[in-house]
Amino acid sequence: MPDHRKLRIGDRIRILRVPDCDRIQREREMRDQVDDAGWTANTIERIIAFAPVQMISAIDEYGHPWFECRIPGPTDALEEHSLTILDDDSWEYI
Repeated sequence: MPDHRKLRIGDRIRILRVPDCDRIQREREMRDQVDDAGWTANTIERIIAFAPVQMISAIDEYGHPWFECRIPGPTDALEEHSLTILDDDSWEYI
């Protein structure tokens, strides 16, 4: 399993799948009929489809690496997203 604590600004990674915590959150939100249920998991699926290779753009005060990306939204207009990398097997080093 890769170690997110070793990532540095400029490192390139490939997003492989939706992290378990986001998948579980989507299932819970869908069950509870929350508006826009699973937004994070759905966004990650679109990132995987359109731009799975990302570059780390920031490390926050807690040591968590972040990446920023632009992907087509539901209306094909570009959306900007900023997401953190979790310490699991949902990504790999490039």
